[in-house]
Amino acid sequence: MTSNVSQGAEPFWWGAASAAYQVEGATRMDNRGPSIWDVYLDDHSLAGPGVSGATAINFYDRSQYLEDIAMMKKLGLTSYRFSISWTRLIPDGLGPVNPTAVAHYRQFITDLKAAGIKPMLTLYHWDMPASLSREGGWANRKSVDWFKKYADVVFANFHDQVDLFVLVNEPSVERATQEMAEERLAGKPGTLAIIPDAAHLEKALKVFNHILLASAAAKESFAASGYQGRLGLAVPLFPMLTGDGASVEDKRDAKLADGVLNRWFLDAMYKGHYPKDVLDLASSRGLAIDVQPGDAERIGAAKFDYLGVNFYSPLYVRHTAGVSEYNPQMWIPAGVRAAFNGAVRPDQFRLLLDRIRSDYGNPTVFITENGAGFPDEDTLVNGSVHDVNRCRYLVTHIDAMKQAIEAGSDVQGYHVWSSHDNLEWLSGYGSRFGMIYVDFDTQKRTPKDSALLYSRIIKGEQVSEADCSKP
Repeated sequence: MTSNVSQGAEPFWWGAASAAYQVEGATRMDNRGPSIWDVYLDDHSLAGPGVSGATAINFYDRSQYLEDIAMMKKLGLTSYRFSISWTRLIPDGLGPVNPTAVAHYRQFITDLKAAGIKPMLTLYHWDMPASLSREGGWANRKSVDWFKKYADVVFANFHDQVDLFVLVNEPSVERATQEMAEERLAGKPGTLAIIPDAAHLEKALKVFNHILLASAAAKESFAASGYQGRLGLAVPLFPMLTGDGASVEDKRDAKLADGVLNRWFLDAMYKGHYPKDVLDLASSRGLAIDVQPGDAERIGAAKFDYLGVNFYSPLYVRHTAGVSEYNPQMWIPAGVRAAFNGAVRPDQFRLLLDRIRSDYGNPTVFITENGAGFPDEDTLVNGSVHDVNRCRYLVTHIDAMKQAIEAGSDVQGYHVWSSHDNLEWLSGYGSRFGMIYVDFDTQKRTPKDSALLYSRIIKGEQVSEADCSKP
């Protein structure tokens, strides 16, 4: 494979991604307000005793992030996707703007660009202000206006430095993670259910509709202000698979799960309507999903400039035994190789990109997240981390992306999740996804084998899975 994949006037952007709460630390510095994640981790210790974002990987510290930028430049990255902390910029979510935060992020963007790295700015990566979360967060239709006001502040302060914006990151995974957190707060075990089951479907569809509307409102405001740039969402997309001998109920639930997690977003953005089978399901169950006349049409009319694709794995779906109606269950068949985030199936990545091209008019795509973590792999030994499985994952998925590009898909960038090991939400610091190893006690950074291999891909070298086993 090679990195020479650009087919148009734009260069192909090779990058990595992070999120403010997962990397910045400094949660109580410079007037930053609390987000829902400060509530979950600081107030309720949902990731374990003493586990929080208070330090993370110290990325708010300029002396630290300058070293990180230098390391990313040395690796050859040409793009970096980062997020702004809503409560750092507007501490209470809606009130006065924090000038210290504006200055910090403007300096960070300046430093990125000075290193020849293109900034891809994410407005929202899960850190809902605690004050707005208490009012229902995304489940409250007022969130459309809350987000527009926040977006207006971001655009006003950074439009002259940035021309590539991600409005919202991973709506469906955020919803699932928050549901798990809320269950733990209620004293229940709390498991991550990416596919909303029957009990959680009403809130999920309501939240998804509001997030899409909020993104459309931000896009409208950006255009009305005369700013120049490209705006899209980072949508997690999951091919739905069933096992051998799947029943009629298994296949039905898989199709509906595809409607809820994939077509709900893609149909609204590119066809101006929500999928009929999901609307019919909601209607038959009497769900109050707050989809009002004109909502989907407004989302389609926003004409987002690109589709951000977050891909980790497909989902295997089967019907929950003993339940007559829709109630999907996720599983991984025996013998299927899996990472922290699910089955490793690069072939499904290729098929997903083919589907986007064929079913949705071949929109411009940025791979906004793709990566993996594996148990017991990220161990620092004699100054090196031989993350063979991650190397293989990246090689095979980049190859799948390249095949889709050669078939005509308009993919213009690829971002590994993640640049560094960081705070993985409710998993704390135990699940490592980074290409750069972080010693969380000393904050020392060490590029893993995957980072060195990715650097070779960016340079256009021929790389295969065989290279992944070489120390």
